[in-house]
Amino acid sequence: MIKCPECGANNDDNYNFCKSCGKKLVKYNFCQECGHKNVDTARFCENCGMNLKTFESGSVKTQNDVNDSNEIVPLDLTPAESLMILDHKTHQRTPKELFKATLIDLIFKNVFQLDVQEVEKKGILGSKIVKKTYLLEGKNFNMPLKPHEEVFRKHLPRKADSKRLKKLQQQVYKTYHNNYAQKKLLEPLSLEGFFEVEKKFLGKKYFLSNKGVETQQMIMELKDEGRNLENWVENDPERAKSYLLMGGSNIFLTDVYYFNWFKNNSKKISALFAGAAAVGTAYAFNKIRWYGAFRKSYSHDMDFGDFDDFNSFDSFSDIFSDFDTFDIFDSMDFSDFDSGFDGGFDGGGDCGGGGD
Repeated sequence: MIKCPECGANNDDNYNFCKSCGKKLVKYNFCQECGHKNVDTARFCENCGMNLKTFESGSVKTQNDVNDSNEIVPLDLTPAESLMILDHKTHQRTPKELFKATLIDLIFKNVFQLDVQEVEKKGILGSKIVKKTYLLEGKNFNMPLKPHEEVFRKHLPRKADSKRLKKLQQQVYKTYHNNYAQKKLLEPLSLEGFFEVEKKFLGKKYFLSNKGVETQQMIMELKDEGRNLENWVENDPERAKSYLLMGGSNIFLTDVYYFNWFKNNSKKISALFAGAAAVGTAYAFNKIRWYGAFRKSYSHDMDFGDFDDFNSFDSFSDIFSDFDTFDIFDSMDFSDFDSGFDGGFDGGGDCGGGGD
């Protein structure tokens, strides 16, 4: 199916013009090397120059195809995994955004907890109020984690002082900055079928598989559909709630604009879910599970025995209604998570464990 960019009508793959408004339809060929969207007549990717592989008509599943079926599509991706599928070459070269997205997501789902306190700091010229941030174990600290998440729990410093957050960032960066994207993300995603691997003389080369291209296109369509999220919160709260449950932290950790929007509208979002019943209206994106936290389906081989609270989070609407969780983001910007991942290292204190 091809969605008309003018009126939004769904058209069959063989249509050149929209059956509803007559607008010329543009078909795209997604590059498996860099994920760039090219017109379907292109022989080479206009972004990276890769020779484009031609897909059979209908081989790439779009959100419209999902909408026309009764199947549930469990993408079950974390923000870092989504970023890799959207642009793996950039994030493989510079993994800082992957580190940041993973750490913030772990705070979002209460594996870690931040306690931001205002304290008085005295100096020669007087005193001033400064903020100190304490990183604590959250109530879901023992939940099963994926490999790229587990490294943060593994390297958590024992001492819970105001330097613990930065020490954790520094230790993770020092240990994994050269191989985090490949070892902790690309290799697991390849095993799940999102990437294919070619062995080269200088190492492995990863490119999106057909499944990866389908998933990338679906994510971009979901992000595009959510451009009205701000309006939905005000005028269509059930749709907003449904979209947030579908996408989870992928919505605001794969897009800096939406991180700032979440930060500035946290009270509205929490109020949206406070005492909320299950979403009753069926929307197209209900058939897709973009975010994978608290779902047993994505990690059937993991041991859930130590995670006592799992059953209460089959739906994570509890997190969106938790004012304490969102209060943290009121006092922190996305850039506040930069310093520990910038390559500087001051020894890291009592961080334990080594990389693998």
